[in-house]
Amino acid sequence: MRTLILYSSSALFLLLTAAFGVVLWKGIDGDCFQIYRFECIGVLLYIALRILFVFLRRNLEFAETFYHELNHTFFALLCFHKVESFSAHAKKGGLVTFNGDLNPIIALAPYSFPLFAFWCSLLSLILIPEARSVARIFVGFFLAFHLICVLRTTRPYQTDLQLYGFVFSYSAILFSNVFWIPLTARLCAMGISSAMSWCLSGFEMAKNGIFLAVN
Repeated sequence: MRTLILYSSSALFLLLTAAFGVVLWKGIDGDCFQIYRFECIGVLLYIALRILFVFLRRNLEFAETFYHELNHTFFALLCFHKVESFSAHAKKGGLVTFNGDLNPIIALAPYSFPLFAFWCSLLSLILIPEARSVARIFVGFFLAFHLICVLRTTRPYQTDLQLYGFVFSYSAILFSNVFWIPLTARLCAMGISSAMSWCLSGFEMAKNGIFLAVN
């Protein structure tokens, strides 16, 4: 039964990924750079920082490990688990322990949810225009940071991915990023209504796809 649920969920995730991917592709036009100009600046600043660290022979391993474990912690708390310990080290890695059972949401959170960028995006909604522009730059910076973290850590040796099988884990991670990254960018650039429109458009596309497949 567990295997059936995991594979069925994987198929659903892939369908949703395709649906939201189509909506994302259709939304790309010549105005995108103007709309997301501050987010693009943030992405470029992150790229510049990584290049600088290469020349300085430094890395962001501690920041990436801290971010990884903080995601586990945040979603453990959302699932009403009491966190017992938190550790993050550049060389030794990190570990979070908590009371309660592990679930896919907690296990895959670091690979699936742009935590820093999303909270910056929410914060931008209540700021004055000048400060909001700065927050949007941070959103772009942290979205780039999240993507690099995902690319660097989503490897078969990760225990988080092995727990629920690679098919389920990778399909869930793919959908989550295709869903959350554009939503986070839209939220800070164009507001809540645009973020809601993104959600509705994607699920409507998925519904239409299912309808066509059935008929």
